[in-house]
Amino acid sequence: MTPSPQLAADRAGIRAWNGTFVRSRFFDALSLLLPAGEQFLIDTLQSWRAASEPPADSELSREVDRFIREEQAHRRAHANYNAALVAALPSVRAVAERAGRITDDLTGFGMPMKLALVAAFEHLTAVLAQEIEAHRFFIAEENTRAGWLWKWHAREELGHRHVAVLVARHAGLGRGVLTLALLLATGYLTGDLLRYTFALCRCDVRAGTRQWALLADTARFAFGAIPSLMRMTRHWFALLLSPSRCTH
Repeated sequence: MTPSPQLAADRAGIRAWNGTFVRSRFFDALSLLLPAGEQFLIDTLQSWRAASEPPADSELSREVDRFIREEQAHRRAHANYNAALVAALPSVRAVAERAGRITDDLTGFGMPMKLALVAAFEHLTAVLAQEIEAHRFFIAEENTRAGWLWKWHAREELGHRHVAVLVARHAGLGRGVLTLALLLATGYLTGDLLRYTFALCRCDVRAGTRQWALLADTARFAFGAIPSLMRMTRHWFALLLSPSRCTH
């Protein structure tokens, strides 16, 4: 008898914590990308504040402080998450090291584009966070440590999603640069997320998971994600059509 994907995972010391392999690896890949991405957000806002500090008692200054504190907490939490993933599946180490360099290409942009990218990446994470909070497709196993982490992260993203847009507005960024940044950020994040999900699935195959099982799982996940993707696409357009809607 051919072992099930979960049995193969258990034998290899790996656990599909989110119901299925591909759904689990999708979020594992996202976690690998997050520390570098969050550090980019933090560094950009800290550099902006050093160059043009709002009044110390302003609401925006307090909101930026909170945003940075929460992003630092997210970065630490996902660094721990990623360390546990590497410990469970050592072949992931090389993938994790590559993921740590994903923002290197963004460092050469000027401050206006960096601020626009901060707003764009925050919008994308808020779109996913809203889907996680409202529906159960993406996080199928909420009563796990990983599931709790993602739910907590989603709630905090929704709580501070307005800050990056307020900063962009304060910096005088127009719809044109925000649109360009959103298109660029969407391409970066989508491409990296698919590439790293595939890389993690390859690690699973090397650890003993059947390729056909992963392919079947991928097809089920892709088909099941269609309603979520349609809702997320509608929310994605919010930053293009009305940036002010993203501050609520």
